Amino acid sequence: MILAKLDYDKELKLWELVIEANKKGLLNCAKDVNVGGIAIALAKMSAKSGKGSTCKVELGDARDIFAESFSRAIVEVNDEKAFEAFAKTVGINVEKMGTVGGNKLTCNDISKEVSTIKERYFNRFAEVIEQDI
Repeated sequence: MILAKLDYDKELKLWELVIEANKKGLLNCAKDVNVGGIAIALAKMSAKSGKGSTCKVELGDARDIFAESFSRAIVEVNDEKAFEAFAKTVGINVEKMGTVGGNKLTCNDISKEVSTIKERYFNRFAEVIEQDI
């Protein structure tokens, strides 16, 4: 198995951006892209916020939507231009993925109702544990 190499400087810049952008009131929310990749990060954001989103992500392989990656975060911003300008001052490139709103999470070919995502996210652990009681 080949593991991706972590760029500590890039990781530090990313979290400085998130922390400082939050202090400036530019963020509504942020989520790192780790286990489960972009798809799971978006699902967690939808489950916790109750908001849907529509996005399109260019990938080499459709399965990469579930790939873990380092030094990446998904953010919902209040002011795109202000956030992009601030990101440049920190040395981070940003790319718009889509928009937030509605009752569905749609990313590339995946689409789920936010209510279904919330049910799974908040209740599945209890269902698994209780089946053995």
